[in-house]
Amino acid sequence: MSVKYSIMNLIWLVTCITGGRSAKCPLNSVCTCWKFEGKLFADCSDRSLSKAPTFSDDVIGINFAKNKFSTIPQNLPTSLLHLEMSRNELLSLNSSSFKRYTLLQNLSVSHNILTEMSLGTLQSNSHLKHLDVSYNNLLTLEVMYNISFDLKESQIQTLILEKLQCTYGVSLDIKQYHVIHLKHTQLLELNLASNRINSLEFGVLNALPKSLRILNIADNKLSFGLYIMEFPVLHNLEILNVSFQSSFHQNNLTGQFFDKCNDTKIATHCTCTNDILLDMVVKENDNGNDTSFPRNWNHNTNTNLAADSFFPFSSVYNYRNYTIYLPRNLRKLYFHDNLYKMSIPKLPIGLNNKLTHIFFQRNIIYEIIEPVTGISQLQYADFSGNFCKNISKSFLQLFSKLEFLNLSNNALAPIFENDKESEMFRNQRLLSVLDVSFNRIVHLPERVLQNNINLRHLNLSFNSLSEFKVNVGHMTKLKTLELSNNQLLELDSETRKSLDRLPLNSINIHLFGNNLKCSCETLDFLQWMQNSKNVHFVKMKDYTCSFGRNATASFKDLDTILQKLEKTCSSYTLIMVLVTTLIIITMTTTISRILYRFRWKLRYMYYVAKEKYKEDVDHLEFRRQNSFRFDAFISYADKDRRYIIELVKTLEKDYCLSLCIHNRDFIPGTEIADNITNAIHCSRRTVCFMTKHFLDSYWCMFELNMARMEAIYSRNGQNVLFLVALESGIMKRLPLQLMDLVNSNSYLDFPSDEERTGDTESAIAFTAKLGETLTSD
Repeated sequence: MSVKYSIMNLIWLVTCITGGRSAKCPLNSVCTCWKFEGKLFADCSDRSLSKAPTFSDDVIGINFAKNKFSTIPQNLPTSLLHLEMSRNELLSLNSSSFKRYTLLQNLSVSHNILTEMSLGTLQSNSHLKHLDVSYNNLLTLEVMYNISFDLKESQIQTLILEKLQCTYGVSLDIKQYHVIHLKHTQLLELNLASNRINSLEFGVLNALPKSLRILNIADNKLSFGLYIMEFPVLHNLEILNVSFQSSFHQNNLTGQFFDKCNDTKIATHCTCTNDILLDMVVKENDNGNDTSFPRNWNHNTNTNLAADSFFPFSSVYNYRNYTIYLPRNLRKLYFHDNLYKMSIPKLPIGLNNKLTHIFFQRNIIYEIIEPVTGISQLQYADFSGNFCKNISKSFLQLFSKLEFLNLSNNALAPIFENDKESEMFRNQRLLSVLDVSFNRIVHLPERVLQNNINLRHLNLSFNSLSEFKVNVGHMTKLKTLELSNNQLLELDSETRKSLDRLPLNSINIHLFGNNLKCSCETLDFLQWMQNSKNVHFVKMKDYTCSFGRNATASFKDLDTILQKLEKTCSSYTLIMVLVTTLIIITMTTTISRILYRFRWKLRYMYYVAKEKYKEDVDHLEFRRQNSFRFDAFISYADKDRRYIIELVKTLEKDYCLSLCIHNRDFIPGTEIADNITNAIHCSRRTVCFMTKHFLDSYWCMFELNMARMEAIYSRNGQNVLFLVALESGIMKRLPLQLMDLVNSNSYLDFPSDEERTGDTESAIAFTAKLGETLTSD
């Protein structure tokens, strides 16, 4: 959530900008320096330093992370702007620690063992913009007063105070005096995560600067309280993170479980009384500025009484008439992974907000009774993993701009199953992504998504659907329909027709893990799966179907399955059956022989058609006729790569060739056959290095046959396939159907083992011949 500004990040940024050029620093050989815009940045991280080396005056940033400093070095350039001291052994900081570095803008002392940060430590650093004191869990939250007091007239923008308390112990409250001196700064980001904070004293949020844009109070133990009503005073807050509340932090009774907590530490320098704090806070009110802090606050009463005197709904009866106001510029609210077990009643939220994203996943919100009002700008909502069993059908009625909705991993089956009039998603016409997986849904009404015309991705996986009859004909932008891991036997005819009528050319349907049935009743469905041009079944070869009582069949043999079903389901007379059987046998035999005879041609045509399907035909033809991405595709067996890789490097270097090899140039995540076909199709020539390993490899022979088909059917018979015998006599082992390659075309013999290494005449001549061949038109 928070962006931690560190010298390490800055140095890496400079490294990227300068192309990684580095050198030893001018006055010492320990550190590495980068020059950027005439200024030097020194990286001295992870060098076991306990004393600082000498630096020239033009060094403005130093990274001392992961060293052994116990104090802040005092021999650094006084013009220093950035100092990274994280992960050292710093024990305490005082007024002399940074006194000479008055120009500091970025400072990190995180992940040390600090026990004290005295008042005045940062009093000389008025230019400080980014400060990180996180993960010093012996400092405790009381150090906030000293830090805020020192920074009250600074240029501070980012303040990271994460993990100032040890993990286990009694929960704590943030008091006004902790933050009161930050009020008139221009702070943009404040991180108070992982500090066992239980509550905020009423007035704390009002004491924060109005410039604040990011507030992170995640991983604490926050309880509900009237301080929630104070959030609207943070007018410019854009991101609020209150996630991971009351996290268990399980660690198997090791490590942090035995840390000695310093929770009894008392702020010795704070002498602020409540009257002084009040004067400081309400002074802004006297200047005519907006503040919600009560003017009649009395320090002799407790916080709850003071709050009750300010809010008009202090009686039980009046609690029904309340409105929760959000910061008017809040855009993202993170409220996930909390251990709050609760239901959400009617929740009226003030209209004056810009909230677009809410992250409420993995809580324990078991019920949402009434609609949530006031956040009409919402575009992204994640309520997944909440063990929710009941949501009001009017819950979403005011979220008319919602584009992404995740309700997965709940128990909302009864809600969806009974929504016959599309009440749940009635106003979500802009909804693009809907995820209701893992909800134990048994069936869905046809009209449940009737109003969601802009749906692109619908996820219904991991439910218990035995049929899918939801009307999808109006979803003209549908791209993905996720139905995997249900109990589906088939998709009914109306759904199939609706999918075929959709205007898009490719709809991805996931049906893996269903109880698909191969029978006469589902024959039409299986035929549709095979023949549909508008639907792509993702990983269809992994599908299985029940064939009879105990038998199952894989969709790898879908053709065979269909043939069996067609014969089984026939109702012709005996003669017709015999004739049909004879015809089928004859045709099957003939087709099988034809398919076997032309199997490589058919496979080649399939993959070329698949490529054309993905790309614009005109553009593809233009590219084929005018240029190729590679000069040659090099086909070889992995066990022969040692010689081939060296040869490829030589050819690319000496002959300026662009060669394609599978180890380097194939696209990850793409099917091997697609990669091979695309590589051959995009290469001017194909060179096959023949060895016994090559002939024994399925994919090598696939590459050889695909290259042969490319030469015959796409290159008008041009000689684009070259064979290189890497072993003596290997050409005699070629299959008979490939011997024409040897009989009708010459091939090259690779030098013998003794001649392959070194600059022998044979090796040089072979490389030259191959290079000249591949560079010629």
